[in-house]
Amino acid sequence: MIAPPVPKNEGARLAAVERYGLASVGREAAFDHMTELTARLFNVPIGLVSIVTADQQSFRGACGLDVPSTPREIAFCAYAIHGTDVFVVEDTEADPRFRGNPLVRGDPKIRFYAGAPLIVGGHALGTLCVIDRAPRAFSEGERQLLRDLARIVADMIELRLGSLASGERQAALEEKTELLHLTVENVRQGIALFDADLRLNLCNDAFVELFDYPPGFVKQGNHAYDLMRYVAERGDLGPGDPDAIVGGFIQSILSADSRRIEIVRVNGRHLDICRNTIRGGRFIMTASDVTEERQLAQMKDDFVATVSHELRTPLTAIGGAVGLLAGGGAGPLPDKAQNLIDLAKKNSDRLVSIVNDLLDIEKLESGRAEFNFAPVELGELLAHVCEQNAPYADHFGVTLALEPGPGPHLVFADAGRLMQAMTNLVSNAVKFSPPGGIVRLALSRNGEEARISVSDEGPGVPEGFRPRLFKRFAQADSSSQRGQPGTGLGLAITKGLIERQNGRIWLDAGTRRGATFHVELPFISE
Repeated sequence: MIAPPVPKNEGARLAAVERYGLASVGREAAFDHMTELTARLFNVPIGLVSIVTADQQSFRGACGLDVPSTPREIAFCAYAIHGTDVFVVEDTEADPRFRGNPLVRGDPKIRFYAGAPLIVGGHALGTLCVIDRAPRAFSEGERQLLRDLARIVADMIELRLGSLASGERQAALEEKTELLHLTVENVRQGIALFDADLRLNLCNDAFVELFDYPPGFVKQGNHAYDLMRYVAERGDLGPGDPDAIVGGFIQSILSADSRRIEIVRVNGRHLDICRNTIRGGRFIMTASDVTEERQLAQMKDDFVATVSHELRTPLTAIGGAVGLLAGGGAGPLPDKAQNLIDLAKKNSDRLVSIVNDLLDIEKLESGRAEFNFAPVELGELLAHVCEQNAPYADHFGVTLALEPGPGPHLVFADAGRLMQAMTNLVSNAVKFSPPGGIVRLALSRNGEEARISVSDEGPGVPEGFRPRLFKRFAQADSSSQRGQPGTGLGLAITKGLIERQNGRIWLDAGTRRGATFHVELPFISE
């Protein structure tokens, strides 16, 4: 017996065996059926679909043979995989390569062998072979038939790979779906996923509970319109015709990628609703119960407003009295007492400023701030801002420079509120400017809007702080700020004042030195 040689492309061939999922031992019904058919067609006792691996040939399909595999060194198929045509041994006793083979000397007593290589992905993975216990001739017609049958088996292997991949994908999908369901059910938020036709794919129990749907009402396949209309009929989406309200919501879903609203249920529960469109036209809706947060926020705002009002009157009286003493209203004071009175005056003014800020932000956020609108010439207003803030800037060695630009710049605004907003911007710029620096107030036209730009030469706004720049009580690192730190309300108040006058404010992200804030207000229509 002569051991079979190893193909030159053995590494790539074995990799293909692995890739097609054929490296393990085990029979498959489809291949068994093929070997039964092949054995009948050739009138032989044994037919095999044999896969040659690194150390054995394993039978994925077999007829007339019960063993699952044999060692590679005695496998006839290990010879057949070297070519692309049918490999035939008409009489093993007459062939020196096989006459001493254990499969010839013992069971299954092979005397005739014919194997057609299974060419899959450019590699011979094994064979479809027929075996007889007596020598026989093998005609060209029989060779062609075996070739054709082998091609069918090769196609089956290709299809099998697709089936295996599909099964793996299905198993992975089922695992991900189960994980998704477990995740969705174990979060406190209400979550619902809708398909592109606005029909419910899945939701968790929290979603049903938060919207107080009756038992059995919410089912997979429900249309978003029906779910929303039930809520609208209770009045939870506001007063008005439920169909019109829901129609507006549906239109919003179809025309916008995301939306966030807050609804107040009739029993006083606040729900924060967020909808986001995802790939394929589907959208996901989340609902969070924010009742406690809203109640706490309201309590805090009420407390701040009450304390502010209660503090303002006595602070005003204290400030007036201290001011009289500091100005000599009660006669000359010793130097030490004068220093203490000056300190008290300075801190009294600061407390009044803090209380005023708290009152301003509370009124702006509650909508109770009063505005008296009238035509305002911005060039004149900015000149007043520079004049009033010049002593403050001088104190820090900073120069205010007004660049009014060609006018007129007439807007419809509340002059006092606008002065307050611009003073906040200028004082901030001064505080962060180095001695000898310049704070520039530029006025220009931008289409139908007037643009005010306030620029300083300070360190600029840190990148990480910018998202919180206009939030309440937000303050960046004050190491470069001179004087007393602020309340963190100045820019929040400024933003509220500007927006209530139909304007907008933003930080210029492209400024390389210092910080530049832009304010735009619409011109009065002619």
